[in-house]
Amino acid sequence: MRLRTLTAILIGALLGLTAAVSTAADTRYYDDHGRYQGRVDSSGRHYDEHGRYQGRQDANGRYYDSHGRYQGRQDSSGRYYDEHGRYQGRQDSSGRYYDSHGRYQGRQDANGRYYDSHGRYQGRAQ
Repeated sequence: MRLRTLTAILIGALLGLTAAVSTAADTRYYDDHGRYQGRVDSSGRHYDEHGRYQGRQDANGRYYDSHGRYQGRQDSSGRYYDEHGRYQGRQDSSGRYYDSHGRYQGRQDANGRYYDSHGRYQGRAQ
């Protein structure tokens, strides 16, 4: 399974973007085979593996697509909402992801590695 697929599972197709905000340097994403999948720069702009701009996340957790259209947000407690304000899921303080029905979807560990709901390695952020 590719990192993009995991991301879609984790956020329930909320954003179409990789959910992460980098604070100082670029955060790069790799799939379970080590293939580069994209990056997020220090200002929250998302780029795919070919360097194409995909959208951005602002300092308030709001996501915008590559055309500047609002796509949703993540609040300070880790809950995700779509562009209409509908709850999509959450990420808890330990890095676990849950869908809108509370079902466990996977996790991200302290080293930036992603695992699916069965504990299988899916990729990493670094």
